[in-house]
Amino acid sequence: MELESAIKGRRSIRSYTDEPVPVELVRKVIEAGTWAPSGHNGQQWRFTVFTGSEKEGLTDFFHSKLQERLKEMGSKSTGSSLNSCRIMQEAPVLVMIWNAGGIEELFVKRKLSNARKLGHMVELQGVSAAIQNMLLMAYSLGLGSLWINNIYFEIEALENYLDKPWELVAAVSLGWPSKKEKNKAAPTKMSVDEVSEFL
Repeated sequence: MELESAIKGRRSIRSYTDEPVPVELVRKVIEAGTWAPSGHNGQQWRFTVFTGSEKEGLTDFFHSKLQERLKEMGSKSTGSSLNSCRIMQEAPVLVMIWNAGGIEELFVKRKLSNARKLGHMVELQGVSAAIQNMLLMAYSLGLGSLWINNIYFEIEALENYLDKPWELVAAVSLGWPSKKEKNKAAPTKMSVDEVSEFL
């Protein structure tokens, strides 16, 4: 598949079949993430893959926390996170994506102003580049994927549940697209002229 076709053909898939995804394909998707650029070659991305009962436990926990939030603070407090949780439950594979850090401390040692803020920005840029690579590889393999940020509604609870020494950044769902999602129309995109200036 040509790169331009993958970039323009990829869609955010929110409905999946229940067909399992071979672990070899999941590994290919993660490997693509590891080939992303990162500041100072920090490679700070980390991945935790959930399937089966382990995924069920995680998503049930997330759902319960969202329900508590909904009960206490109302529907505006949960946004679209309950639908994101449904997608996480439905997808055969869920990848939790982390920032292992390291650049912040490097910048502090180099006595940069705003070292921690700038270092953290660099770390997140690298992790985000890894996620984009993963989405493109998934599409090239015929898989559907969704970059999920709604985990932020209960980010502290999820980090405590998962008990890793890293910062949780995002989740990515993976699976075979449902019939209705296979020929999903392209979203409207702004033109180069609308978003760019050439000086």
